[in-house]
Amino acid sequence: MIFTALIVASTLVGSASAFVAPPAATSSVITEPSQSTRRSGWSPNLRATKKSQSIPFVNCPPFLDGEMAGDVGFDPLGFAASKLDLTTMREAEIKHARLAMLAAAGWPLSELFNKNIASQFGMNSALDEATHRVPSVLNGGMGKISPIYWGACIVGAAAVDLFVINKSSKQKGYFPGKLDFDPLGFYPKSLEDQKWMQTAEIKNGRLAMIAITAFAFTEFVSGHAIIDQFPIFFYPITETIFGDIGTFGVHAPEAATSVLMDAATSSDPAAALDAAAAVVTPSLDAVTAAPDVAATVSPLVDDAVSSATSAAASSSSSLVEDNADLYAAKKRIVELEAKLAAIGDLTH
Repeated sequence: MIFTALIVASTLVGSASAFVAPPAATSSVITEPSQSTRRSGWSPNLRATKKSQSIPFVNCPPFLDGEMAGDVGFDPLGFAASKLDLTTMREAEIKHARLAMLAAAGWPLSELFNKNIASQFGMNSALDEATHRVPSVLNGGMGKISPIYWGACIVGAAAVDLFVINKSSKQKGYFPGKLDFDPLGFYPKSLEDQKWMQTAEIKNGRLAMIAITAFAFTEFVSGHAIIDQFPIFFYPITETIFGDIGTFGVHAPEAATSVLMDAATSSDPAAALDAAAAVVTPSLDAVTAAPDVAATVSPLVDDAVSSATSAAASSSSSLVEDNADLYAAKKRIVELEAKLAAIGDLTH
């Protein structure tokens, strides 16, 4: 859980620099390539003449020459056996990174606003009704999503791939991820600043890929939405610190139910129910303050109140029946005392 909290915080605040080690001192060690490396396109210019920044005691792989943004010489399993392999993998990485950045933001936002937006359009929310978790392979609920949506996703992905293939084949100086999409003019003009922004993008993308994976597994294991596990990141701080919103949401129903059932078995049901009101009323106020959980909490509290009240009435009736003889005897004594008092008055 602590790991996930750090991931959520890092995702919301900004990029992380943990993925790039400080520049390491270069080494003059020269290693000869293997036969497979020679066949894949190795040339003398790609000799590993320096240590990897990510693994300082290992020579930098020959094709990771630092030309790409975010390249710190990390390829311990040797996946990039050729320049083509490296370019293909970077193209896939940058696509997944951009998608993960959208998903890392969209996941909690959907848990916060999906129900309200769906109700505005008269539609059913796709979130889990009990825990407000988003549909996923691990959470379930994927059947709620329209097949039309999945079809649109496939068509959109195919269109993007066709555009990238066309762009890379015709544009001079193309590198993975270079789509010239900058409607707001954020992309800098100088090569140094461009390299900095490319590095920032791939760092944030790598972090987002880890974050979205952590979201999915944490919700699956805990059974609670991310926004309820870490409310301080997603709700106003005044509500999370001074209000009733806490980890895993509001737990008032269990406390209210316990007190009300105690009232049902009390020897003085009326007094016990008055005492239980001190617990039930704040619970209902908490539900009002957190409308997202009202649909779940209110029926539980209402059922508890109804059950406890019925039990209390039944308990009172039982007490009256069990002590009927005692009540009748007391009544008879009072009548006899009244008659004796009347006789005493006559003698005087």
